Amino acid sequence: MRQRSCWVSVEGVNGVGKTYLTGRLATQLGTSWRLLSELTDHGADQLTGQVIAALARPGGTFLRTGNPLTETFALLASKVHEYERLATATGGEPGPVLEDRGVDSVAIYQAAILAGTDRSAAPGLVARIHAAAVLWRPLPALTLLIVDDLDSCVARFETRLSKTLDTTDRDLLAHVDDLYKHLAQSHPHRIRIVDRTGRGEDDVLDEMYAHCLTAEREAKTS
Repeated sequence: MRQRSCWVSVEGVNGVGKTYLTGRLATQLGTSWRLLSELTDHGADQLTGQVIAALARPGGTFLRTGNPLTETFALLASKVHEYERLATATGGEPGPVLEDRGVDSVAIYQAAILAGTDRSAAPGLVARIHAAAVLWRPLPALTLLIVDDLDSCVARFETRLSKTLDTTDRDLLAHVDDLYKHLAQSHPHRIRIVDRTGRGEDDVLDEMYAHCLTAEREAKTS
């Protein structure tokens, strides 16, 4: 399967400010870039939104219905559908794409949920989920992993939810944070860490913008 020429995904744990930064980045990049919203932001009138609604447990913090394998394949199918829909709509040439959470999110979060208390199994599960995904669509050409102090992320996430996370949810976020960093260390050619700890938003955005321009330039010359 042919790799999308310039497909950039923005990743990070809940509360890191990923969606906010991605929105600002999309504005800075301009209309030549196509912004794909996070799966959970799709409306109920769209297929993806209906899938997410089916996976959302009332009162739950994450997409967990008690059927993690089914959830994993449903989320992967949604990302494949998104890729195919865009390819069909643009004749396979959509131009640069900026994606708010991509296949990496599915792999990381679902691996953490599937592994449960056996954290040693999670990295292998991440690899297996990625391997399943690439049967049907490419991984992003570039992933920008936004990181910050985990306590700060939790605080932001709790503010957005208007509730305090329980120990189970906090532990899941900590595990997800570790898995993201492990993935970045294992794939430095594809994943760039953007650390926003103690930095202003404009400084962080400048770094993200520079990475995107580099990816676009490399796509044009490859």
